[in-house]
Amino acid sequence: MKKSVTFFVGLLIMIGALLACGADSNTNTGTTSTSSTQTTDQQQPAKHFKVGETVKVGDTWEITVNKVSTSSGADFITPPAGKKYLLVNVTVKNISNKEQVISSIANFTLKNADGEKANNSILVGGNTTPAPDGKVAAGDKAKGDLVYEIKQSDKNFTLAFEADIIASGQTIWDLKA
Repeated sequence: MKKSVTFFVGLLIMIGALLACGADSNTNTGTTSTSSTQTTDQQQPAKHFKVGETVKVGDTWEITVNKVSTSSGADFITPPAGKKYLLVNVTVKNISNKEQVISSIANFTLKNADGEKANNSILVGGNTTPAPDGKVAAGDKAKGDLVYEIKQSDKNFTLAFEADIIASGQTIWDLKA
């Protein structure tokens, strides 16, 4: 019994130490198409960006929300009654000097005006391109559609990007369907 308690206490200490060491200070810098740059401090409310703006996130990513559209499905995939798909076309650029991994599910979150998170979805066919998931080489880009299942009546959304899901800080875009 003592060995089990000692093991779990040691495990908790190791996890706490890893979390403390893994937290870095991601500072979001917004670079708009007019080439103005703004740094947002994590203690201040997050600045919201617009479709078309390229945002520098820390020293790792430049993210651009290219366009937003809706779909009633494609081929044999259709949303449930009262729902539609929101397609958010994004470009991610790895501005670091080493390979990075991007995940449409882990790094991006869509919420409606009431703060409800949208479900990620898969839409194959039509005018969609695969989400920019996977490894991105240093200096390389990935582009694709984030697909979410939303209510027909929802019109306003926020898309949040978190470069590190453990550390604080996120970059937010205001979207309209």
